[in-house]
Amino acid sequence: MSDQPEPPVNKTNVTGKDVLDYFIDLVKEILDLDHGVDKWGTINEVKAKQSMSGANAWMLICSIMIASIGLNLDSEAVIIGAMLISPLMSPILGVGVAVGINDKDALYNALMHFVSAILIALITSTLYFWLTPLNEYTEQIQARTAPTFLDILIAIFGGIAGIVSIARKDISTTLPGVAIATALMPPLCVTGYGLASGSFDIASKSFYLFFLNSFFVAFATYVIVRYLRFPHKKYASPQEKRKNIIIVSLVSLIMTVPSFLIFSSVYKEFKEEQKVQSFLNKYIGDNSIFLDDYQLIKLDDGSQKLILKVYGDSISRAKLPYYQQGLKKSNMTNTTLEIIPTSEINLTKVQQIESQLSEVGNRINNQIASLQKEREERLTMFSKLENQKIILGQDSVFFREFCEGIKIFIPEIESINIAISQYSDFETIASNLPLVVAQWNNPKEGEITKLRNYIMERYEVDTVKVIVVD
Repeated sequence: MSDQPEPPVNKTNVTGKDVLDYFIDLVKEILDLDHGVDKWGTINEVKAKQSMSGANAWMLICSIMIASIGLNLDSEAVIIGAMLISPLMSPILGVGVAVGINDKDALYNALMHFVSAILIALITSTLYFWLTPLNEYTEQIQARTAPTFLDILIAIFGGIAGIVSIARKDISTTLPGVAIATALMPPLCVTGYGLASGSFDIASKSFYLFFLNSFFVAFATYVIVRYLRFPHKKYASPQEKRKNIIIVSLVSLIMTVPSFLIFSSVYKEFKEEQKVQSFLNKYIGDNSIFLDDYQLIKLDDGSQKLILKVYGDSISRAKLPYYQQGLKKSNMTNTTLEIIPTSEINLTKVQQIESQLSEVGNRINNQIASLQKEREERLTMFSKLENQKIILGQDSVFFREFCEGIKIFIPEIESINIAISQYSDFETIASNLPLVVAQWNNPKEGEITKLRNYIMERYEVDTVKVIVVD
């Protein structure tokens, strides 16, 4: 990579134009793909690696088997491992390069290898899913049956990264990551699953996803090859060049339209699922642990029916009016609710219920411990208050003795009240403050202090609030 432009910091007078020129040069440097690209070397490498015979064919078979097992076991990690060793990306890049350099012989060879790769993958995956006793429709299989235009974006950027990683030797290690991102191989395995299980819907959607990804990986490769001005054969005539451009454009449009339609359908289902989840969270709440399954069904009259399959009677038909009102508040006005009790034992659900009950039990135990601690603190506080009551003469016998002692000590006092109070001078606040109210005609300040000290010393309190009234 060329050296970046020097920032204009060494000049005595740096102008705004200098700064602007620097950043323009920096942007050009960032966007420069041409520097360090061996164009003929890239063409030869793509042609050499696109072959689907010998070692590459065996690598493809192994990767297809691993990916099929991963789909069967619903293991994303196994599927990713299979994509790391798959050579399926190479013939697709070969198609893009061949179209970009206008090499019909290279295009023919790349297409032949690409078709061979598809046949090898379909035969291998179909045989596996036909022979295996495990034929569950897993989430990983289902994820490859809903192609949208977002997959087009992944394929385009994957194709750009793929051809750049080959053209630039300093970043060639990125190709396995591109293979994972574009996810070319798992859809082919799912097509084999659909063929083995006799499901044309699964087979067609997954193969469309594969072909969608493959086409736009090749298309992105073609664009980068033309952008980098790879050496290419001249067209026989301007009409042939225009014809090729029209064919590429039409195929791109034909491939793109269905993906937008599928995305629209997927988006609507996603919004409906959000509404269902909102309803379940708000109106079923903690009782969701008794919900075995649910399904939102489209009816012929355009309405919908939400079917809840439940254990026990915690989610009962008696609450249907309440739930129906909840559906309306969840923006599902055209939806009815049906509750179906089930006696089937779903071990996964049972384990989930046990886990949630265990969590509830732990929360209850924690709350009980917290309440016990709070009770002990209240008892301790109550005990302290009782002691203060005794100390301050709240006990009648003690109070009588206290009054007799005060009268002897200070005979001028006409009456005395003792209580526990709360006090604030609007800066500090004191709770459980001993309060003494004495009726006393013209007491001297020294006598009041003497009374306060006498009470604090005699009855072992730190603070006493004394109020004297005439």
